[in-house]
Amino acid sequence: MLPYYCVLLLLFGGGLISLALGSRAASLRAASFSMCAASALGLAATLPLLLDGASISGALPLPLPLGACSFTVDPLSAVFLLPVFVLSGISGLLLPSRMLLLCQENPVASGSAGNAHYGKHGFFCCVLSAGMVLTLIASDAVLFLIAWEVMSLVPFFLISPRDKDAAERHAAWMYLVAAHLGALPLLYLFAALTTESGSTGFFAFAAFEGWRNAGLLFLLALVGFGTKAGLVPLHAWIPEAHSCAPAHVTILLSGAILKLGLYGIMRVLTLIGLGDVWWAYALMGAGAFSGILAILLGLVQPGMKRTLAYSSSENIGIICLALGGAMLAMHLQAPTAAALLLAGVFLHIWSHAAFKSLLFLGANAVKDSTHTDAFRLLGGLQKRIPLTGSCMALGSAAIAGIPPLNGFMSELLIYAGFAAGSHAVHGREEAFLFWGGFFMLGAIAGMALFAFTRLFGLGFLGAPRSDAALEVREPCRLMQGALLFLAGLCVLMSLCGALLYTALTPLLHSFARRLSPAFFLPDGALEFGSSILLYYALTGLAITALFSLALLLRKRVVAVNGTAQSPTWDCGYTAPSARMQYSGGSFSHSLALLLRPLIRSRITKPAIQGLFPAEQEARISTPDWSALLWEKLIFHPVELLSDYAKGLQAGLVNIYILYIFITLILALAWALGWS
Repeated sequence: MLPYYCVLLLLFGGGLISLALGSRAASLRAASFSMCAASALGLAATLPLLLDGASISGALPLPLPLGACSFTVDPLSAVFLLPVFVLSGISGLLLPSRMLLLCQENPVASGSAGNAHYGKHGFFCCVLSAGMVLTLIASDAVLFLIAWEVMSLVPFFLISPRDKDAAERHAAWMYLVAAHLGALPLLYLFAALTTESGSTGFFAFAAFEGWRNAGLLFLLALVGFGTKAGLVPLHAWIPEAHSCAPAHVTILLSGAILKLGLYGIMRVLTLIGLGDVWWAYALMGAGAFSGILAILLGLVQPGMKRTLAYSSSENIGIICLALGGAMLAMHLQAPTAAALLLAGVFLHIWSHAAFKSLLFLGANAVKDSTHTDAFRLLGGLQKRIPLTGSCMALGSAAIAGIPPLNGFMSELLIYAGFAAGSHAVHGREEAFLFWGGFFMLGAIAGMALFAFTRLFGLGFLGAPRSDAALEVREPCRLMQGALLFLAGLCVLMSLCGALLYTALTPLLHSFARRLSPAFFLPDGALEFGSSILLYYALTGLAITALFSLALLLRKRVVAVNGTAQSPTWDCGYTAPSARMQYSGGSFSHSLALLLRPLIRSRITKPAIQGLFPAEQEARISTPDWSALLWEKLIFHPVELLSDYAKGLQAGLVNIYILYIFITLILALAWALGWS
């Protein structure tokens, strides 16, 4: 455990140094160095553990109110540690340039008020990375909850680094409320586990048998961790936080923190077992509902970052759908289906971390340059920022599940797993569930293709719709390097799918065994998935070669014959303009009408009157009805209560002394009554 202790020491130490340096730019460099060094050390320590399928444990003699300061890194932890370390390193590398850019855009940043955020922001970035690592290696309930609370609360200070924008402050506040509410089921969950097992250690939980309320424990885990993972309808904080946070924070929120919610669900399953078959039904249902509704809401959003935010909930839904299918396959003793679905789950976790971080970096690069990500103000960006546009095109193709990229690689295993499950239970009613999962995944993938065709087409193709789109510039060299690295990672993962599958084999064995000791994954079931990914990589290479050959032939034909220019087809208009292009609303108009009962789109049509009507607009708005419901039920009452509580802080010493006196009287009365 020594490398992980050093990682935590580097992160906490670097954060304290950054805080001590305060308003100096060196504070950002100190935090950046700590995050990059910790990530490199963590990757070097985690990769061998994952490949070997080994586990290491350790403990520190630190005092805790209950429990022990014990740590364990097993293959399940290692799978989630890899994206945390990779994205923390990228975030740390981008931290100085991103924060300097934000403070330059802030009118107050020229003075000490703007620079004062440097040390604090660097400190919280380091603590966030440390909190994620500590959450993944904690093997005691009390330590896990402490780490979870640290990891959950720190983003509140990072979402709005400038403290000047009302929308950013509102997004940070929504995140804070959601983080606290999501922690309540987890407190009850681990209290119940501790009460029944008589210990706070994860090893004692795993060894305990005969949980009295196992179904309730599972539901508490699904709600508590599902809030952090962003499952619909527990996702209310995601669109606001992801659309407001700066680039180096957004990739941690979407690529790493959401995955910790999935880790929590999987970790609890390894502690309490496979459970009843309705657990699998619940996970499949929650995943399908989240995937469908999230991508429907995503494809009608007005801007890039909100579209990407809803897509995060969609991909979390895909993972839960596949995980529930794997649990159902284990109940029905279908090892091939279980192996394929579990491998698809873990590969999609890695794939999503890569292509979603790539897309968020690209969207932030556009927003930093144009000060907007609204589709109605963009267009024609590909010609002006070709590197960013090409990376966004690749990321959009990957997340939409277009072969031969890594998005379809993981989804292919999930498709194959559902098909294998239906074949294994042919003639039984459970086969309809597997086929339902198969077609549900296909529906989600089809709508994702529609949504990201819309995102890239409206943002990067066509003609510019505003002066801001005309003046867009490529981001700094570090940001370009991060975009190219993540784009290359997406391509490399698709070509090395069989190797990644082999690396996951020890985890598949251990995870299935912990869920159900009676279930066994034979080598034949595992080899089938490896052969699928090998053929996929070869097919991808063939497609890439054919595409490259076509580009080369086109280049030669153009060099010989030249190119001709002609006016764009103008539909009979004598003065065509960018207003003739599809807008975000018109592009998704037909689908919004078709699915209006589900997503509740509101269409406002102007009344056209007279021979020469005045200029008018038709609008399509699609409010997130589940988020509005949470706002009415939770966020608004909490806001009213908080406003009322402000009155208790009067600023008068006499009032505070009175509060203390009343508290002492009540405490004395309680003590006398108890005795």
